[in-house]
Amino acid sequence: TRIAYATVGQGPPLVSIRPWFTHLEYEWESPLWRAFIDRLSARHLLIRHDGRGMGLSDHQVSDFSPEAQVRDLEAVVNALGLERFALWGYSQGGATSITYAVRYPERVSHLILQGSFARMGWFIDTEEGQQRFQTALSLIRQGWGTDLPAYRQFFTSLFMPDGDAE
Repeated sequence: TRIAYATVGQGPPLVSIRPWFTHLEYEWESPLWRAFIDRLSARHLLIRHDGRGMGLSDHQVSDFSPEAQVRDLEAVVNALGLERFALWGYSQGGATSITYAVRYPERVSHLILQGSFARMGWFIDTEEGQQRFQTALSLIRQGWGTDLPAYRQFFTSLFMPDGDAE
């Protein structure tokens, strides 16, 4: 599996593990992500990568397991020859970051978690949670890449539950 990665800036390395919706090139055009990239890369060598199946990485993959995500992170840091680095896990990137830090504590100088969780079980450990998860998964499969208003509303409410319609 080919994993696309990018580096920007100079200084101590900071490896960013972000949520499941990434695209290295489009992030440069995003006012939110571009400002973040600029600030972080002012003092660090910022390393980002697109997860398997996303952005510029291979799309024809079937293994999206947590173990595969840890292997992808390992491949990126090894390709760059990083011996020790700070690891920033954002949202779903937290579980991958935690797993990697536990497995390779000698390589991780700092573990930074933002809006993260160790595992998805808290969401799907109950019957009701499992039903909600399956419903959400079905809606994502049907709505991804479309202009369906229901999908937009669903997706937006996941990340901005208190946001107004605008």
